[in-house]
Amino acid sequence: MYTNFYNVLNLKRKKVSYSDNLNINGKLSLHGNGKIYIGNNVTIHSDCRINPIGGLTKTFLRAEGSAILKIGNNVGISHSAITAFENITIEDNVLIGSGCKIYDTDFHSLDYNERINENDTGAKCRSVLIRNGVFIGAHCIILKGVTIGEKSIIGAGSVVTRSVPPYQVWAGNPAKFIKKVSV
Repeated sequence: MYTNFYNVLNLKRKKVSYSDNLNINGKLSLHGNGKIYIGNNVTIHSDCRINPIGGLTKTFLRAEGSAILKIGNNVGISHSAITAFENITIEDNVLIGSGCKIYDTDFHSLDYNERINENDTGAKCRSVLIRNGVFIGAHCIILKGVTIGEKSIIGAGSVVTRSVPPYQVWAGNPAKFIKKVSV
């Protein structure tokens, strides 16, 4: 009961817009002052007792500044960190495995002089789009500017540095085409 009460207060405090049937197992961690939208029938695991494959990590949702993080309907997320500095959209019927990281930013400038300053404003950002029906295996990293096409599968432990077409399996570091998905 404490966890549900905590999550409801935290969602209201951060002005998260969410629909019916939001199921959060454990304490959800919310950060930033951007906009977060969560669709209908979403399940978020953020407790190692629910899904031990994630280790001891929580689920972190972060939208900074004017960023928008939008999670569609019928989405499942386990022990993952999703950080938007610009825009991350996760469409409907997506499963995100335990321990995944999804970022639309480099966080820091590639220029040394900018990076060492307190006001490191040179980080590049590009939107991330995860299309309908995608499955992302455990411990993947999805980087800025990536679109993952409809019903594609990303193999566990992959680092996705470029866009993935629809109906394909990609895996590895960096992720590469493995095969087409049966439709």
